[in-house]
Amino acid sequence: MDNKEFSVQTGGFSPRSIGRGALLFFLPVSAYVLGLLPVIFLYVFVTRSIPFSGILYYVLLAVLLVFCFLLFIIFETFIPGFFIRIFRIRVEEGAYDLSLKDKGFFRHLLFFTLYRPSLTLVGIVPLVPLRLLFLKLVGLQIGKGSMVAGTELIDEPFAVTIGDHTLIGGYVMIYTHLSHKKMINKKVRIGNNCFIGNKSVIFPGVTIQDDVVVQPGSVVPEGQVLEKGGTYQGNPAIKVTL
Repeated sequence: MDNKEFSVQTGGFSPRSIGRGALLFFLPVSAYVLGLLPVIFLYVFVTRSIPFSGILYYVLLAVLLVFCFLLFIIFETFIPGFFIRIFRIRVEEGAYDLSLKDKGFFRHLLFFTLYRPSLTLVGIVPLVPLRLLFLKLVGLQIGKGSMVAGTELIDEPFAVTIGDHTLIGGYVMIYTHLSHKKMINKKVRIGNNCFIGNKSVIFPGVTIQDDVVVQPGSVVPEGQVLEKGGTYQGNPAIKVTL
């Protein structure tokens, strides 16, 4: 989310904007509390049930803490993800006012407060299948045989489509919205058998056709179409012959 989005145009307070502001607080808090409860219950139950003492007690306690930490990451990742999916929190393509009165912008903020903390948590554990499962849960459409590196940033997965047998490299950033006087949302489409090199940046509205290679560190500007079978490099990305 761009820094300019933090200067939200309130346009005066209204019951609708106040209600939406409250929902922006209470819905994410409810999701994170719900994710924390099973971990607390497990910890309390097991610590009261451990029959050992001395060194063995502390060894088992350490094992329990590690296990609870892993459960914490899983629950605090996937319960907010289920909230996003159940309540269908996503934003369609279009232009939106930077105001809580605008339903599209409100839904964007709500998605952000649920998605970004969970994405950060799932990044702590280097388990790419777990991360990919979370991205699919919140709306990413990705074909068979395609993979992400585990360190990429997909700004709004529900607005991204990735074809079959495509690889998204490490620290790639895929953005689907830009904000200035309005928030503009555009989908990003990546075809089959593509390779997006490390630290590349893809902006909203980009279409990458099949069999395209984007060299590491390239920047694909807003709305650009990368033609089938091409190799692209640079900032801005241009077609090159290797």
